Amino acid sequence: MIRDEALQLFRKITGLLTEPVLLVAADTQVLAANPAAVRLLPGVQDGPLLSSLVSESDDDVAARVRQWLRTGHPTPAGLTLCGYDGSRVRCRCFGARAQWLAAPTVHLRAVRIDPGDRFLTLKERVNALERERMLRFRATEERNALTASLSAVHTRLDHLHALVVALDAATTTTGIVQAVAKHVPTVLGCTGADLYLTPAPPGPTRLHIPLAPDAALVLTADGTSPPEHLESVTALIGGTLKNL
Repeated sequence: MIRDEALQLFRKITGLLTEPVLLVAADTQVLAANPAAVRLLPGVQDGPLLSSLVSESDDDVAARVRQWLRTGHPTPAGLTLCGYDGSRVRCRCFGARAQWLAAPTVHLRAVRIDPGDRFLTLKERVNALERERMLRFRATEERNALTASLSAVHTRLDHLHALVVALDAATTTTGIVQAVAKHVPTVLGCTGADLYLTPAPPGPTRLHIPLAPDAALVLTADGTSPPEHLESVTALIGGTLKNL
């Protein structure tokens, strides 16, 4: 507890100041407040914990108090004070150990940060830069992913266009078989594609897709699931065979 003479000294020194001034114990309990703090902070005279008067978490407040207890000169740190009307007052708080008290106590002065004030604590600067860096990094990742996706779509469309042109130019079944072998693997992303007009030989990694009573598209692929756009490609090849 603060002795009466020490409390009187605190009141004498801080009574005429327009800025809130607090005495805070090592456990973050507010031991005394000047009139400016009483006018701003509800319940400050009841000896609350400092964390109940600000927006910051208990851990953040405790860390600041420990930092201030280790300093013999005022050290700034940002705190957001909670006023009577529910307003939030952003302040830079200068704290230092109260050398004139025997018990570990922080002498804390809060200065309102005006909108035009350029002051920012070092931690706030670092946090702001880190947030900006992360936002830029995520935006770059998303942009690269979108670019890669669009590039893949354009490539697939180019391959599909080449298949359509090749099938349209084919005038014989041999031409269709050659067009399928050349262009279908790039369209469907498989390792091989063969058009059989007679029963096709089986294979463990071969996918058989019937096109007509005597025709089948046989794909060689690593996976067992049908490739994307398979239905469209088979319809295109089947239509070409019918129109031949």
